[in-house]
Order: sequence, then C-alpha cells, then structure tokens
Amino acid sequence: YIEALMKRPATIRHDLKYPHTLLRIEGHLFDSGLINQILDVIERLDCHFEIEECAVKPTVNGVPHKSVLMIRVFHEDNSKLDDVIKKVDMLLHLIESAEASMQHFDGRLGSTQSKDKSGRSKVSVFGEREKTVLILGAGKVAGSCAEYLGRSKSTTVAVASLFEDEAMDVAKNAIRGKAFTCDLSQPGDKLRHLIQEADIVVSLLPAPMHPIVAMECISLETDLVTASYESDEMRALRSSSEEAGIAILNEVGLDPGMDHMSAMKIIDDVHARGGEITTFSSVCGGLPAPEAANNPLLYKFSWSPMGVLRASQNEATFRRDGETIHVNGADLLASSEPIYAFSSINLECLPNRDSLIYGEKYGIQSAKTIFRGTLRYQGFSALLHVFKNMGILDDKETGAATWHDTLENLQSGFPDLRSFILSCAGNDKELASRVYKCMIWLGLKIAPVSDPSSIVNSFCDLLEQHLQYEDNERDMVLMHHDIKASFGDGSVESHSCSLQLFGDDKMTAMCKTVGYTAAVGTKLILEGDITKKGLLLPTSKDVYTPSLDLLKKEDVIFDDHVHIEGDYDIVV
Repeated sequence: YIEALMKRPATIRHDLKYPHTLLRIEGHLFDSGLINQILDVIERLDCHFEIEECAVKPTVNGVPHKSVLMIRVFHEDNSKLDDVIKKVDMLLHLIESAEASMQHFDGRLGSTQSKDKSGRSKVSVFGEREKTVLILGAGKVAGSCAEYLGRSKSTTVAVASLFEDEAMDVAKNAIRGKAFTCDLSQPGDKLRHLIQEADIVVSLLPAPMHPIVAMECISLETDLVTASYESDEMRALRSSSEEAGIAILNEVGLDPGMDHMSAMKIIDDVHARGGEITTFSSVCGGLPAPEAANNPLLYKFSWSPMGVLRASQNEATFRRDGETIHVNGADLLASSEPIYAFSSINLECLPNRDSLIYGEKYGIQSAKTIFRGTLRYQGFSALLHVFKNMGILDDKETGAATWHDTLENLQSGFPDLRSFILSCAGNDKELASRVYKCMIWLGLKIAPVSDPSSIVNSFCDLLEQHLQYEDNERDMVLMHHDIKASFGDGSVESHSCSLQLFGDDKMTAMCKTVGYTAAVGTKLILEGDITKKGLLLPTSKDVYTPSLDLLKKEDVIFDDHVHIEGDYDIVV
C-alpha cells in the first residue's frame, strides 16, 4: 500500500479554503499496520487527501521510535470529515500496539462535537462523558494549559489562533487536540460557533479582548476562565453572568493567581483563629535563572517585551507603616529597593500598581502595611530608568532610519552621546558606563531602526532579538509573602511563604505556573468542583484549596514557615 502510495503521481494541491481537516498522527504507524488502516478509511469515505509530512524514525538498539504523519483530508461534506476523525480515533484505540495519538486542525465550521445542546451528555468509548475545552490564543503559556487539560482521552482540547501553525503547535500537546484559525480580535460567526460547541472557554488572549469573549460566553451560557486581572469592563458583566448561570473565573495565573491563593490560605487561617493581619507584603517575578542572567540588563523575556516596559511605568500606591505612598509612573523605575527574601540572590523590588485595593479583596483593610511588588535582579531598574530618561521608551517617531541617527536626535543640545547618557544617569559615572556598555551590546550604535513610527517599538524589537533564552537556559519564577498577624492574647505570628521554581527542557517556569494554574481552574469548573456562578476570583477557599492541592501534584509547591514570638520556627 505504502509503496503504491509513494508512486502515486503528483496532483494539484487543493485550495485551503475548501473544507478540510489536517490530522497529525504520532505512533508506531508502520509496524502496527495503522497507517494502512487510516488510508483505507479515508479512501472508503471518498475523501481526497494530501500528505504534508511523513517522518519515519528508525529502530535504535532494538527499540522502535514513533513516526509522525501529517495528512490533510478534503471533502465538501463536513459530515464525511467528521466520520474520518471518528473512525481514525477509533482505530487508534483499537490498535493498541501503535501507541498512537492524534491531533487535528479543522479548516471549517461545524467540527467540534462534544457539547450536546439538548442536555444529553455524549459518552466516549471509555464510558466517560466527553468534554470540549476551547483555548483562545496560542501564546507562550498555552501549551502547558493544553497539555494539562488534554491528558484525558475523553477531553477534546480545541485551540483557536489567527495562525494555523501556532494553533497546531499548542493542540499537539493534548491527546485529543484540535486546531482552528480564527480572527479572535473581532466577534463573528466562527468565534461564536467555537464557543457554542465548547463546554468551557479558556481565554489566554490580551486582557482588553476578554470582554468580547465574555459577552459571547454569556449569550451562549458557556463558562469562561482567564489568567488576567479583572477589569472594570469585566466587572460590568457580573449581573449578566449570574443571570446566564455561568462562571467567569478571572485572575488564575501566576500573578495574578497563585499569589492570591497562597496569601489567602494564610489570611483566612489567621482570621478563623481570631487574629488580625497587621503587615502584608507580597512580591513576585519571572527572571532568568542566575546562570542565564548573562547580559547587561540581567533579564530575558518569557513574555512580551512591550508588556515588561509598560509595567515598568505604571503608577503605584501602597501603604507602609501606616503611611500611604504614591509613585508616579515616570518615577517607578527610580523607586526600586533591594529585597532579601531570597538570600542567595541579589534582587530589587518595584511597587506593583495599586496595592491598597487588596485591603478589601483580602479583608485586611486595617493592616498598617499593604505592599505588592515585582522582582528584578539588582541593577535592572536603574539601567532601564536611564533609557527612559533618554527617550528610548517613548512611543513617538524615530525621525531616522538608524539607531545612530535616532540617538543623535534624542541627544539634541549635548556635545556627544556620553555626556547625554551621563546627564540622564544623574551624573552617576558608574551607572552611565553600564548604560553605554549595554547600548553597545544591544547594537544601538549601528543597528537599523525596525519601526520608524515608534522608538519604543523599535527598542522592543531589539530587546526581543538579544534577550531570548538559549535552548539550554532556564527561567525562574520567584514569589514571596511576608505576613504578620496579632491575636487577642498579645501573641504575634510572622508568616513567610515562598516559591522558587525553575524551568526545564520541557517547559519554562512561567509557562508552567501560568498555564497550569489556568488549567486547574478550568478543570475544577468542568468537573463540578467549583459550583458558584457569576464573576469569581481565586481568593475564596472553595477555589484556592483544591487549586493549590492540584498544583502541588505538578511540583508547584510553596515553602511555608511561621515564627511565633518567643518560640522556634515551625514548618507548616
């Protein structure tokens, strides 16, 4: 069969606008005879097909390695394509020796199958209720979310993105993964159909896009999970989400997300014992592991460079020892302070937005200190602050085609670049020298400008080019809470709660902590462990307790200590 297939004359490729599905099948396809059976199914259903890729891996030391087949199947009748998927899926389960798995990309509407609007649950061949999870977005953290939710053979993970290859890369992490192309920035029939056919939606899109998705979920009575901060636009949907009888669970990522859960576990315990929180400090950061912090900025990107730069210029408000302190966005980078939560690492901390709103969220309004901060390696903020003073973080036209000429425009009024840098560094010669060396390392003296319409966009492109992780490098996630509580008998407890997690060759720490946390929240709603409806946050016990338990099974574990005045440290 295969020999005849390979001798088949070349044919004109089908237009991808024609209804089709792209199957990616991995397993022992040849020794088991599975590939012959698959092609038989496709031909019996009178479908046309094109083999996109067939990677055959040899047996090594007597151990067979799995092969990969990418085959695109075409038919004008969607039901025929559905039959192909069902029959191939059945073959995978029947021919166990193939140890095969399948993901598929659908270039059509009407292709998700698990959600029965009549209320009758569809059941898989394993006797489990079939479920469909729709993941919107195929960014850096989507793969871990798809992998976690796609471990069950009765769960289909559908991934939608503007680009087919990105959606397919994420979908292949699930046992039963499907990929779709869709313009997610605009509401439309395709997005609506995808949501309609899902049991729950996970939006990993930029936060401003969540309200569009949420309104569609409300109209279609489909639960929604996001990893983003709950915006005013999302809060405006509270009553309509309650009326629709759906859960919209926001802020289930790393920060926000795991920070809420780990902090509220302590706070609720103190309150349950009659105590009062007097000090609350919480810091978090995603950084390169110490051995990978090998550039002048001591930083590498596991998410959007523009997101990092914007976050470094947000206004911030916090309370310290009873005094409310406000920091303007223009001064945020200059407000960084050393922090010693992780004694073996030289870190600094920047205030993170409005900390005072957590007084109400956490029920700690009377605390004399309420602070939330972002962690960086010491020296990062000072360097970036000089770049800001130089105008490199401004969103305005460069006025030139090269960085050399752009810098000449920015330094107008100064005799040379070095004197301009020194002035922007507050006449700190050591800092000015570090900035100059960093500019040389980034190629700012010789590189062309990538986007003449925006200095900061061009700078982001340069940072993204130079501050990427190499294949053998790890990232690191750090989180730490310091919480003090007083009790009616005069006793005082000091709680510390820390997380230090490194990426590995399979997954970055950022991907794991954001993607797994969003997936855990999704799983709890999907399986009925979270029953509340309306807008939800992971600050309630019925959300954070099972979430932390599930994350612990994925080796995401917090180190908790409590010190009682006059006693020894107790590990809890």
